[in-house]
Amino acid sequence: MALLQPFYEKPWPPALRSAAQALWCWHLNLRRPRLPESADAQAFLQAEAERLIRGDPVQVVPHEVWEAAYQACVRHQLPLALLGRQLQAAWGWISPVRFPDATALEAFVQDFAGAHGRLLVRLMGVATRFEDTLVDALAAGFFLTDRLARLPRDLAADRLFIPLEDLDRAGVSVELLQRGAGNSAVRRLLWKQVVRAQEALARGRTLVHALPRRYASVLRRAWLEALEVLHTIERRDYDLWRGPIRLSPWQRLHIAYQARFSRVAFRK
Repeated sequence: MALLQPFYEKPWPPALRSAAQALWCWHLNLRRPRLPESADAQAFLQAEAERLIRGDPVQVVPHEVWEAAYQACVRHQLPLALLGRQLQAAWGWISPVRFPDATALEAFVQDFAGAHGRLLVRLMGVATRFEDTLVDALAAGFFLTDRLARLPRDLAADRLFIPLEDLDRAGVSVELLQRGAGNSAVRRLLWKQVVRAQEALARGRTLVHALPRRYASVLRRAWLEALEVLHTIERRDYDLWRGPIRLSPWQRLHIAYQARFSRVAFRK
């Protein structure tokens, strides 16, 4: 399944497109942070964030990635602190990755995905505290959907974006989870993760009413696509190990139709 990247290419006007792509490039490169050998990851990333805020180059991503994202923020008066929050949260991609509970996972997702979403929405010209709450929820929904669809790949890289307390309650070990969905306890665990992502998407859905029309139409489609990915996981009986999650041409056509003609899901 292609990475869920709403607002990567479309529907930005030419004057904003390069800035949006620079912000996305920054965000994606932080999933592969470059750290010096033997460095204390969190201390290094904290120092890097401070350098960024001062306007100094950072080492954690390639120079051209830092420069493009930094200049995009300066040119469009976007808060550098939101780049810094993502940078500090890059520790969450350094294996082994574990989150003790839902609170820890939510904090990471807000700092990493939520901060990125806030930058994109500010680039659209929308920025209030109310919208930020919706942005954080949508960003969490997209992030959790994407990581759930990629769970086998993440496990192979020793990354787990499911709270350990959820595993404990389900009676599932990481080793059992790695074996696949043949166990009913694993399926119950994955059902809960689908619900968590669905609830996050539901909390943020009304952001569509705050966005200019050109962006709202893209958000409707991305929101419906994320829900369809989750429904596909359910129809598979949570067997994520059968192969990559891919939406069929028919599913994509149906999503496009719903995004264009149906407004029921997005009523206030």
